[in-house]
Amino acid sequence: MLVFTLASVSAAVFAVCVVLNWVLRRRVLSSNGKAVLVTGCDRGFGHMVAGRLSALGFRVFAGCLDAEGEGAQKLRRLTSPNICVIPLDVTDERQVADARDVVEAQVEGQGLWAVVNNSGVATFAEAEWCSMAQYRAVMNINWLGTVTVTKTFLPLVRAARGRVVNVASLAGRVALPGFTSYSSSKFAVVGFSDSLRREMFKFGVKVITIEPSLYRTALSDVDTLTRQNHQMWAETSQEVRHHYGDVYLRVFLANLARMLRHCSPRVHEVVDDVTHAVTSVHPYSRYVPGLLANQLPTDFFSATPNRFQDWVLDWIFRVPASPAAMALD
Repeated sequence: MLVFTLASVSAAVFAVCVVLNWVLRRRVLSSNGKAVLVTGCDRGFGHMVAGRLSALGFRVFAGCLDAEGEGAQKLRRLTSPNICVIPLDVTDERQVADARDVVEAQVEGQGLWAVVNNSGVATFAEAEWCSMAQYRAVMNINWLGTVTVTKTFLPLVRAARGRVVNVASLAGRVALPGFTSYSSSKFAVVGFSDSLRREMFKFGVKVITIEPSLYRTALSDVDTLTRQNHQMWAETSQEVRHHYGDVYLRVFLANLARMLRHCSPRVHEVVDDVTHAVTSVHPYSRYVPGLLANQLPTDFFSATPNRFQDWVLDWIFRVPASPAAMALD
């Protein structure tokens, strides 16, 4: 009876805490006088986030790889005058420094409320035929680009006691076969973000990760990824191609295409979470778009002992060693 009573009380306390937590995090800030930098605004999430924050009244510096391209022109044309499009290649330290000069001159000592590191690329290929050029490109943009932009703009964010919002991925928590280069870069983003969040606590600066699963964007374009794989396969060694065989490549690409066809079209879920991370008085430290449990303080994969986690995931995502064991549907 005592155990039942304690369990009931604990459940009630937990429910009250969840409700209070939800209410607390619904409070949003005024956008008045607040400026935000968003990278990767040429298309996709960055483009939509820039438009959303601008419509909410934030002054948005939209970093575009091609500041005269279609995406940049559309931002200038279709959104409010709150948007300032700036050229920003996150792999070019000189251009990142120039972007800071532009932002610093325009915010006039008020600091920068938020940096949204959204720029990213994807390569889905197995390790042995994924080229080193692709590894470097993915790492330079997804991780080093995030680090470069963050370090460059952090003094402005610190001045505003603002926040850094890094778009990572669930692939940065759970590594899938065929995601070696992409997962490596996103694990690095998550590790950088978690460490930085604890470092910045003393300054009142929040560091937040957005960790989407696969969504229907340019990064998940089947034709582009298929061409990329064929090119890398053709350039890899004869030894690797012989060991795997053409059948294995065809099955891999068929499975990849099948997976990408199931990408979620609900891209607004990511935009909603980025917006909440920027505008909430008390944002979460981690968002998993579309997942109701993303507000919990811990998640299954970080709370579960590593050995058990690795065993379960290895079993779920195992790939037959012999190409002959795989058959096309």
